[in-house]
Amino acid sequence: MSFIYQIWSTYIVNIIDILVVSFILYKCLVAIKGTRTIQIVIGLIALFAITIIAKDVIHLRALSWLMNKFWLAAVIILSVVFQTEIRYALAKLGSKIAFSETDIKTNFLEEISEAAIEMSKSKTGALIVIERSFGLKNYTDTGTMLDAKISHELLLSIFNTKAPIHDGAVIIKNERLHSAGCVLPISTEIEVKHLGTRHRAAIGISALTDAIVVVVSEETGRISICIGGEIESVSREKLLTNLSEIYKQRHMTNEQ
Repeated sequence: MSFIYQIWSTYIVNIIDILVVSFILYKCLVAIKGTRTIQIVIGLIALFAITIIAKDVIHLRALSWLMNKFWLAAVIILSVVFQTEIRYALAKLGSKIAFSETDIKTNFLEEISEAAIEMSKSKTGALIVIERSFGLKNYTDTGTMLDAKISHELLLSIFNTKAPIHDGAVIIKNERLHSAGCVLPISTEIEVKHLGTRHRAAIGISALTDAIVVVVSEETGRISICIGGEIESVSREKLLTNLSEIYKQRHMTNEQ
């Protein structure tokens, strides 16, 4: 037994420790890849390298003192800089632990697709957000609560240019039209500066949450689906198929 315990405490525990840390680092890198967060991380690595060089290599006492003070306050600084990412990660973790859905209903997606196709033909701008495991109460509170059954007629009336709430987003929750005229966060990524406000809002909300967003351009009539901060155009013919596949796939991901 002592031999087995020695093997466990000397080798196996350390291997498990390394694997867990590697997995966490990998997930963090995947999460921040392609975002401005990676630039902040690179900057922190550069500051850490400067600290080591100043303290242990060329012995710059004043710079070393300044960098040491910076790292003492680093926890507070990082919590402010990464508050959005930290809040999203904790909320996503909590939702996976607390909730378990088994019935996947997609009938409402047909109504959304039908409305999006009609608005695409008439070049009517639209922004439809489908809530998943991450709650969107902060954003539904900015709009008008409807809590109505989803129908393409209702969506068309909401996004009619004469409607008072047509400029905002519609948020779908529990397969019902929860709120309309909602204000969403605008993405500030340099790569999407050329896009319109509606598309940047779609990217912004999908980057901060696990929501699925359908966007219709009022300039071109093009339909796009946005998930995970990435936006992709989709044809009218494939809209329902793609939307259903993404919805079911993300449901299965949340279950795992």
